[in-house]
Amino acid sequence: MNSNNPAAKPKLDKTLSTIINFGTVALFIGLAVVIYWYFFSGKQITKFECFENPTSTAASLTSLTSLASNTASNTIYESAIQTVFANYPRLICNLTPTPTNNICTVDGQSFVKFNFPVHIIKLIDGSILAVFNDGRLYRKDTIQNTMWQGPLDNSLPNDTIPLRMITLAPELATLLGVGYDNQLYLKAPTGDGTIDITGIWKPVPNNTGVIYVLFDSDTGNMISIDTQGKLWIKVSSDYTSDRTELITKLERPVLRLYYDNNGYMLAIDNNFDLYQFSELNWKNSPLNLQRGHNASKIVDILYDNDARMYGLVFNTEANILQTMKQNIAFYLGDFLPLEYQTSSSGISKAGNEFVLSDQDVLKSKVGNIDKYLKILATSDTTDEDTNVAYQKMILETRSDLRQFCATRNNGASNSNFDNYDLLSQVESNNDKIYNLKSIINDLIIYEPDKARILEKYPVISN
Repeated sequence: MNSNNPAAKPKLDKTLSTIINFGTVALFIGLAVVIYWYFFSGKQITKFECFENPTSTAASLTSLTSLASNTASNTIYESAIQTVFANYPRLICNLTPTPTNNICTVDGQSFVKFNFPVHIIKLIDGSILAVFNDGRLYRKDTIQNTMWQGPLDNSLPNDTIPLRMITLAPELATLLGVGYDNQLYLKAPTGDGTIDITGIWKPVPNNTGVIYVLFDSDTGNMISIDTQGKLWIKVSSDYTSDRTELITKLERPVLRLYYDNNGYMLAIDNNFDLYQFSELNWKNSPLNLQRGHNASKIVDILYDNDARMYGLVFNTEANILQTMKQNIAFYLGDFLPLEYQTSSSGISKAGNEFVLSDQDVLKSKVGNIDKYLKILATSDTTDEDTNVAYQKMILETRSDLRQFCATRNNGASNSNFDNYDLLSQVESNNDKIYNLKSIINDLIIYEPDKARILEKYPVISN
């Protein structure tokens, strides 16, 4: 009856229009919800889980050691975080890679977890590979690039175990990683001998109970740090060989080891303080406690080509690890936010000085790249920039020395300070002099006029 009534059609059209409008809005909201859950609760942002009562030490330790059903017990790393940052539960929560919930609950209040790198390395193509606080792998083209790609496919061993750290084998084609189960894993190279960052992680036999690895610069054997912060070394270059405890003069647990640009060993202890060993022969020397440690609390470092280090520095105000860079090329140099690098009022040496080759940067982190250098030698290629970098370093060292002497002669001789750039070069030059003396003594050991030579040049025997 109403269908034949022309006056009823406007009412019908209005009702139909209202239904369509409400349906469109509902459909839009539904799509938005689906998109949100797909992109922000799926693979692109890893889920986390944190403790409910972070003010309780026991509860915190339980959370840190309950990463997943197949992870191992508490290590020196977790204990160090709990001790040093006991008053920063959100920071502790952000550092805890548990892949079940991306929310931190602190004193009954929920927070979305931040995403940031906890360990970084440089690859031979110049790109940067990192383990983030979700335990997964991320990549970016250069260290200066601010955009990370990831998480990468096959980031997690067994698709469930978060990573602690990554490094490269001495041939720079095998990717190694340590999981939160304290097991060493590897990604085998591709068929053409390049790094396969999306390959499947495979466990390395006879390598459990470790939290960090690098390679001895002298022997090429793997050095590992165990769950208590003690040092071990393999008896051969075979990853699966037995290990023996490395007896040193360390009087504290350590979390990280690196070689600096002069060959000295650096260590991050269980207070997240960066020290240098007293002597080049670090296995028989203590940490240089007299010189002290870096002022920042640091979890990882990586050299740039200008010999200044990037550091993953604890930022307790933001509850994250912040990527910073040194103001000078010495391990005690201050770490400053990256935005200061290009500021006219910031770092005075913010240029892109080339001091270290990419090989030097890789060696400082890996420890030994002799296998890679042998491959380069057999491939009939050379690093043409090395000599240029060396000559430039010599010129810059002389310039710094003249400037330093001029400053000292202008009434600054009584100032109580250290010139870290100069100290670094002095250490390097002393090492070169020592090596030259050793070579000369070896050459003249059977020389009939050895006594006369030593009498004429007594500096050789000093």
